[in-house]
Amino acid sequence: MDSQDKPRANLENAQAFEYQVAGHPGVLVVEDNAMIIKPLNKREQMFYEGASGAPEFKSFMPVYYGKLQRSNDDVDSENSEFICLENLVDGFDKPCVVDIKIGSRLWDIDAAPEKQAAMVKKAQRTTSGRLGIAVTGMKLHGQPSEDREWCRDLTETTILDALEYYFSGAEKAVSREYRDYIIRQFILEITELIQVIEGTELRMYSSSLLFVYDASKTRYEQVFPSTSGASNTVNESGNEGNVGDGSTDDDQRVVADCGLLDMKAIDFAHSHWTPGQGPDQNYISGIHRLIESLRSVLARQ
Repeated sequence: MDSQDKPRANLENAQAFEYQVAGHPGVLVVEDNAMIIKPLNKREQMFYEGASGAPEFKSFMPVYYGKLQRSNDDVDSENSEFICLENLVDGFDKPCVVDIKIGSRLWDIDAAPEKQAAMVKKAQRTTSGRLGIAVTGMKLHGQPSEDREWCRDLTETTILDALEYYFSGAEKAVSREYRDYIIRQFILEITELIQVIEGTELRMYSSSLLFVYDASKTRYEQVFPSTSGASNTVNESGNEGNVGDGSTDDDQRVVADCGLLDMKAIDFAHSHWTPGQGPDQNYISGIHRLIESLRSVLARQ
């Protein structure tokens, strides 16, 4: 479905989205599971609609299907307008999800002084202020979502423990090699995102990266049917392909797009396209720190 199509959904059968691990409540998943709807925020809608002018960054966003208006029969509902987005966990057998807020500055460009002060204090209480990243929600398949207070209490040290726990789902389901493969693939995805952000003029405050991988041994064996599995599919630098096998960049991208993982930028209620103002250094600094953190987790024995 193209973003220009008018979304159609039977809201009578819409259900609370099980894999919403952070953000304001009210996200619903429609019956075919391919689309989620969330209460409309005008600025977020404008940001999605403006992404057509930045196609490289748009590829790191969920597919935007447009706006949905509840019918008159639903006027008693608290929310009457929604934006419609790709469901990023659709197609995964056993999705494991983590939401990581990016950047040490959390307040918007038009925030009132009291709001700025409140957001500064919020950042100082969490790893946002100290590291430029913060785990704001997490759910491993078959487990309840992690408590948001638990996320807020993470420190510079325990955030690595939290990330290690997140990736433990891959190790328990398949192997340590699969866990390492997932981490390396995410590092590659983030590295590509940095290159795009450095050439894009925007500002994103309190925005997140959403990571999803499949903790399904069945799906893993479908992608890697040989006994060598993923262990020979990535090398120590994080590059896909058997070491020394002469695989091309196109071959590597096929591996990266295997359907076992996904990463997208989300939550744009405080995001703006800012022509002439250069790249978002606050965001760039945060994602560099995230790569460092993932490499630290990868190095743990």
